[in-house]
Amino acid sequence: MLELLRDEAPEVRRVAVESLGKIGDPRAVDSILSLKHEPAAIVREASVLAMGRLKPTATEGVVALLTQALEDPVESVRQAAVVAIGEIEPGTRLLQPVVGLLRSSDATIRKAAVQALLQVDASQSIPALVAAAGGSDAEVRQGIVAAVGEWGGSAVSPWLRERLAEDPAPGVRAEAAYRLGILSGPDARAALESTIVKDPDSGVRRWAKRGI
Repeated sequence: MLELLRDEAPEVRRVAVESLGKIGDPRAVDSILSLKHEPAAIVREASVLAMGRLKPTATEGVVALLTQALEDPVESVRQAAVVAIGEIEPGTRLLQPVVGLLRSSDATIRKAAVQALLQVDASQSIPALVAAAGGSDAEVRQGIVAAVGEWGGSAVSPWLRERLAEDPAPGVRAEAAYRLGILSGPDARAALESTIVKDPDSGVRRWAKRGI
């Protein structure tokens, strides 16, 4: 099976790496890592998904492969990396390369990084997430609000209330309303009640009502 990873045909290499992931042999990890510079997107995607299925112990090499995949120009490869990171669950120290992608100039890469951080315990990365929340891309900001709300606990309630009141994008405000509804508390409730009265977007008002 391993020799098929060097086959000239991308489809053969894809099937080979998928099979390695399904077999679940941890000895295949090093072989999959060798595909780091694979030219065919279908093989890159398959290798990242296989890594997630194998669930190896998170190492710098494994996280480097997944971080590189988060920067891939092909959307399906980036999404495969998001899934794999959720399966492998790297610790805070090993997650730093992923956190670093929040500073990328490419919004698609920032979005992938945020999605990945939503899959794992990113409680130690809250400051970096908050710092990245001022960008112009609404989808990235919404993802950051989701990740901060997921992992920040009650301490981030003031920040979420600020996003609910001030962000220009309805999707971001709706996410903030949803997260505040989960956190509950008198201050969160007051912010949601104010939103029901004042927010111009019906979707945001609907999420605020659900949170009370």
